[in-house]
Amino acid sequence: MKQARNVRRAVPTMTVGLLGLALSLTACGGGEEEQAGSEGNTTVTIATSNDAPFSFTNEAGELTGIDGEMINWIAEKKGWEIEVFVSDFATLIPAIQTGKADIVVDAMYITDVRKEEVNFTDTWYQQGEGMVVPGDSTMTNRDDARGSVIGVQTGTTFIELAESLEPKEIKYFDSQAALLTAVENKQVDVVFTDAAVVAYSLVQNPNDQIKIVDPYEPFFPGLIGAAVPKENTEILEELNSGLAELKATPEYLEILTKYGLTESNAVD
Repeated sequence: MKQARNVRRAVPTMTVGLLGLALSLTACGGGEEEQAGSEGNTTVTIATSNDAPFSFTNEAGELTGIDGEMINWIAEKKGWEIEVFVSDFATLIPAIQTGKADIVVDAMYITDVRKEEVNFTDTWYQQGEGMVVPGDSTMTNRDDARGSVIGVQTGTTFIELAESLEPKEIKYFDSQAALLTAVENKQVDVVFTDAAVVAYSLVQNPNDQIKIVDPYEPFFPGLIGAAVPKENTEILEELNSGLAELKATPEYLEILTKYGLTESNAVD
């Protein structure tokens, strides 16, 4: 799993206001091919924390992953050029609010609290958290974590889960990779994080020092969406129309299964 890096590709960034204007103008054009041609110069900046398997950059600096491949598919249909802005997860929403990026594409749970700050697209897919413990742990369910030292990623909804378990201590980490390292080093007794992240990580790098509690019923069976600034309704409409097109193709499920998810994670 790649660490989040505060870097940015050297491509000029279109501000949120300009992007909204560009999209509103092109939406008045003719057919799909004409719109794609007129939108060809539109640069859309995607904010991500660079954590696999959701939204991360490959060695060439290109966006990939579950969410990454979905936004790439949509961008190709819309004729957008993609630029990537990488930052810690907790700073992704501020990044689009301040114009550093246009869209958050990073397996972000759609929550009422976040809806007060940004607008969300229709649901991309669904997935819940996983419970990760050291390889020799005897924990078998969430209640076993009560009163223990719990690790969570800063800015995630899993903080609420950790607090509900009346822990001895909550330790905060800036990335998924740091969470798993904390489990391996026994800095924490348990962490709660995206189940797909851990599953993908252990496929890529098997490690008997950590394990996923299984079976496990998620506390947050979360719905995933992309986030945009409140004022940019034009790009929200474009994203939703592109997402609907993607879901109507076999490629939608192919993207999910490529990264370890299943048909149960798909949504209409």
